[in-house]
Amino acid sequence: MIKIRRYGFPASMFYVVVFLYALFVERMWMIPLMWLLAIFLIFMGGNEYRIMRHVAANPLAIKWLRIQYAMTWLEALLLAASMTALVLDHSIGLLIGVLFAVMRFTDSYRDRLLTKKLQAVEPDLPTYEQLIERMS
Repeated sequence: MIKIRRYGFPASMFYVVVFLYALFVERMWMIPLMWLLAIFLIFMGGNEYRIMRHVAANPLAIKWLRIQYAMTWLEALLLAASMTALVLDHSIGLLIGVLFAVMRFTDSYRDRLLTKKLQAVEPDLPTYEQLIERMS
């Protein structure tokens, strides 16, 4: 976590500059940039799952955490696939982009639902943000 805090801002600024260059000058660079972002999202979701899995004791809570991690995978893959398809073929990219948009619009509802389900199974289970705050 300390490494992410130390290198996070410079890395994100570099990513934004390369993203803007790719957006305006070289569109084919968008494909590896979006796949890199998708891999990062999957990596961070995996870290969240690993930490929360060790805190949760109930097998049903671990099942809900797996569902949350699977949704992270799905969102990341839809993001990368939609950008790849938008660069290569606009019509298919728009269709995949609509699926990604629906996933993003329902994100807060899914988060609330998963939080309610986890709290019903394990009422004293802290959230990931609370755990990270304690570790800092």
